Amino acid sequence: MNNEPQLDSVLKQMADDHQPELPSPSLIWWRAQLLRKQQDRARIERPIMVMRQVAMVVCLVLFAALGAANWQELQMRLAGTSWLLIPFIIALAMASLLSASALWPSAKP
Repeated sequence: MNNEPQLDSVLKQMADDHQPELPSPSLIWWRAQLLRKQQDRARIERPIMVMRQVAMVVCLVLFAALGAANWQELQMRLAGTSWLLIPFIIALAMASLLSASALWPSAKP
């Protein structure tokens, strides 16, 4: 390129003329307070999220254990009405999706 020396001189002049502007101390303090509050919120919410996950796992294990313990009776009751199994599966899937969405991390402001 023919304009490289000219471009270099323009860039050097722009760099020499530039004066960095620091944010005001009150803005720095406000941002630090906001960051501290967000970290406190995350620290406080962490045990709640763990307990929600533990509760969901316990409920799923209990549900599976009850289903396994009563499997013969469930088969006997649904023998003539197998069409009831479809709404039951749909309801189970919806409940699983709702509980999983409750465990999804909340959006941070």
